[in-house]
Amino acid sequence: MAVRLKFLTEDEQEIALALRYWAMDEEGAYLERVSDLVPFREITQPGAVAKFVRQICWAYDENQVCRVCNKAMRVNGRTDAKKTPQRSYHPCHDCQEREREEQDKRAAAQRAELEKQLAPYIARARTIAISYIDLTDDAALILQAIHALVGQRLTQGTFNRVDCDELTPMGADDFIDRLYAQDILEDDPTAACAEAYFIKDGTVWHKKSLAHYFLPPDTRLGGAEDAFSLLLEREFSDAEALTNLWLDYAVTDVMRYLHYQCSMHNQILEFEAIKKIEGTARHGLRKYSVAQLWFIMWKVVRDAAALASRSYYSREKAVATIPTKVRKQLEIADQGSELRNDWSRPESHITGSLGMIFNSKFDLDEFSTGAKVIEMFTRLGNKKRGGVELNELAVAFMKGTLENQSSLPALEAFTEMVRAGLSTGDALMETITRNPELFR
Repeated sequence: MAVRLKFLTEDEQEIALALRYWAMDEEGAYLERVSDLVPFREITQPGAVAKFVRQICWAYDENQVCRVCNKAMRVNGRTDAKKTPQRSYHPCHDCQEREREEQDKRAAAQRAELEKQLAPYIARARTIAISYIDLTDDAALILQAIHALVGQRLTQGTFNRVDCDELTPMGADDFIDRLYAQDILEDDPTAACAEAYFIKDGTVWHKKSLAHYFLPPDTRLGGAEDAFSLLLEREFSDAEALTNLWLDYAVTDVMRYLHYQCSMHNQILEFEAIKKIEGTARHGLRKYSVAQLWFIMWKVVRDAAALASRSYYSREKAVATIPTKVRKQLEIADQGSELRNDWSRPESHITGSLGMIFNSKFDLDEFSTGAKVIEMFTRLGNKKRGGVELNELAVAFMKGTLENQSSLPALEAFTEMVRAGLSTGDALMETITRNPELFR
């Protein structure tokens, strides 16, 4: 027969049963039915015969050869045996064991190498410190928003990205990546699961979704909550950093609403379209509010849904028009068309902890227009700068106008700013900003 047996018993009756079970003719047909083999001792059911035979012998099918060693394959029962010669799709039992042992050795070597490379990585994480005072305004605001979500774990433990899902309406990944790239947030391998870190091209990598992060202690005050109070009590003055962070946040607020509207109409945006809309929205948010951009998103999605219902348009073609429609609506608004600013936030659409920080610190929300936001941050920056540099600013004002023989028109412009209600510092800055030709 095509099946070779290796017996694990010396019992003649058991050997005879196994031979009868596997006996076949030249064409591979079995000579006896399994039901004819029972009863045998305590075995009375045909279904138990194959299991018993496997316990007393190993069967090797000569018609099936291992794809690795070309030896006969071990089979468990009659249904596994083949009538014609062929190569198995899977390695034989012995080859599988060898492959498993080799995999275990490789895995052990990789773990040892990973532990070796992680050792200095872990040591650095335990000793690194940063200066909280030197952090940029945008970084400080993001950290305050993370602290609102994870509390003391920011400075005295670790947190993961899932913990920060409610940082913005679209999650936290981009903002955590920003702080991590700036070496403000660090990851702790000892707090993450074993699958979080791996070696690629000789370098340690980690899976962002599994990593655990923390804020290193302050170089002067350490990692206590008192140190973090430096960030909580911080006075903000970097107009550019604050403006860019607001725009980054506001874009997430707009895009969350866009995705919500698209889901209501079973519309799926391509990655390139999403990026294009994000860029257009960011530009629009320098002038308009989040709520006004929500109105645009509602309108263009509704128009695309109507377009898709026409016989000569498919849903995919209609969705592809959304990025252009968004830009077109902004162009119409720039030409004088009024955008509604009373669009309400859907119940499931969160503000996010970063949005709440902007609201508590600067009284900003979805109805704050971009133009007023930028103006407010610019004024905040000028105010801070004026308190420190007012004397230098006055000297530069006087020196510049004297050298250019433009003292009279410069003083007239300054007087108009004061009459408009601006402080001395703001009036000087506005005069210089609006009349650069007087100071060249």
